[in-house]
Amino acid sequence: MSDVIRDLQATHTRRSPVFVIGFPRSGTSITCRLLRRYLKVSFGTESQFIIRYLRRLSEFGDLRDDANVRRLLYEISTERFFARSRHNWGFVFDVEQAINTLTSRSYSAVLHAIFNQLADHNGMVRWGDKTPAYNYHLRELRQLFPDAQFVHVVRDGRDVALSIQKQGFGAKNACQAAGEWTRAIDSITAFSQDLSDDQYVEVRYEDLTSRPAAVVEELADFLGIDDRTGELRTYVHTHIQREITQDNSGKWHQALSAREVERFEAVAGDILAHFGYHLAYQGHARPVSALERRYWNLRGRTDRWLMRTYWADNLYKIAVKSRRLLTFPRRGRPAESLQRQHFTRPA
Repeated sequence: MSDVIRDLQATHTRRSPVFVIGFPRSGTSITCRLLRRYLKVSFGTESQFIIRYLRRLSEFGDLRDDANVRRLLYEISTERFFARSRHNWGFVFDVEQAINTLTSRSYSAVLHAIFNQLADHNGMVRWGDKTPAYNYHLRELRQLFPDAQFVHVVRDGRDVALSIQKQGFGAKNACQAAGEWTRAIDSITAFSQDLSDDQYVEVRYEDLTSRPAAVVEELADFLGIDDRTGELRTYVHTHIQREITQDNSGKWHQALSAREVERFEAVAGDILAHFGYHLAYQGHARPVSALERRYWNLRGRTDRWLMRTYWADNLYKIAVKSRRLLTFPRRGRPAESLQRQHFTRPA
């Protein structure tokens, strides 16, 4: 069911894409939902396909050729993003409309046409995306969209470690989580060094949940939303509190063992301190040896392989790859054969 507030308006002075970045289970999803509902930035589910098709562009040939663009768009349209967007917002992607609205024959223009179509369906003029895998491909995103803005959501890594253990993806113990969390934060931090203040902002999950109206107001300023009348600000302050679960921080104090906390802080204590999180061991956690880290990484992968949800997601990915290999023509086949094929949009 759509969660779009149709009678709420936001005046955007910028139309550049908005990428919400951060480690999984850090509050990126709730941030996207608040941006969509209150600040009218169109977010679908995780796209997951931008970098993958960037790597494969040579397979589709010269995008100045309508047949090549059509083939690219039809193949992208089989991604899970579109099935979920239809389920969540009633959005059915129209390939021909996308072709007709291309501003240039480039991959970035193709992506703009895709995401703008969803935005228009939801009555919005600006789009965004949140896909955790892009944490390691941020420079490629910026090359595609030089004027993009990036919102980095950070959460206490010990709460992240606790939360992600229950999912079918990601680390399954505190030591493994600390290593993966550190790698992602380091990647984002290195990327942010080249960005101006009007392109990159950091939001702490704990601030978002404790004072959501103030943080959303700060995000509105960052995104360049014109609210001189104060109507949007008033609406946010009146309604946003009901969207937030406030008692969802600091659970690691009770749920992680003392040794789990110590391992996490030994690996990632410097980053925790950098973002203002209190260290239980005050910087004196016993180091974790390379052998111990290898053990916990192997243990985490084994535990993840034993989860049913892990295999459900990966079987889907295998099915997508198989469908692509069996269904779609490769470069060099006549355009007529493409037009005769029947493309079924995902249910």
